[in-house]
Amino acid sequence: MGVTDISDEYYKMGCWVSRKFGYNKRSFYIKIKRAQVHPGEVWYCDMGYNIGTEKNKWRPVLVVSNNKINNSDKVVVICITDAKGKLNANDLPAQDSWYLLYSSTIDNANKLKPDRVIPTNNVPYSFLEKDCVVQCEEIRAVSKARLDLLKGVVGKLRPKDLNKLREKFMRAYVF
Repeated sequence: MGVTDISDEYYKMGCWVSRKFGYNKRSFYIKIKRAQVHPGEVWYCDMGYNIGTEKNKWRPVLVVSNNKINNSDKVVVICITDAKGKLNANDLPAQDSWYLLYSSTIDNANKLKPDRVIPTNNVPYSFLEKDCVVQCEEIRAVSKARLDLLKGVVGKLRPKDLNKLREKFMRAYVF
């Protein structure tokens, strides 16, 4: 790692610390605390600047906490990420704890492959900009202050997909 790379890392960390101060200040507002968030909803969330391969930046997240938790100041979310490069030779997610979600995009650059065919048991989601993978091991409890409350809920997963995700989640965490 060169001097420029280290300087860039310090800059990114500093920017994240600055944003965290803002989120901390926002977290005391009653409007933030009372924001209605429900299981199965997809929101945009600032995941910050993290270590190694932890998920960073603004990204869609799936709310997986129950309404009792969601009525508090925080929610539990699972990160949603770009699906490119995350499939095996059979066009299935490379990890057993990942779940593939298709976008209704017509832009080939945002599809897994330009000629991809969506399986009949899957329904594409119009709120996703590109084909995505929900990575069940990327679970985080976050303050509601990190959610994009102006944009609000960007979508909601179908119950069938939530049930499949629940199975993936259980496989990832049952020991």
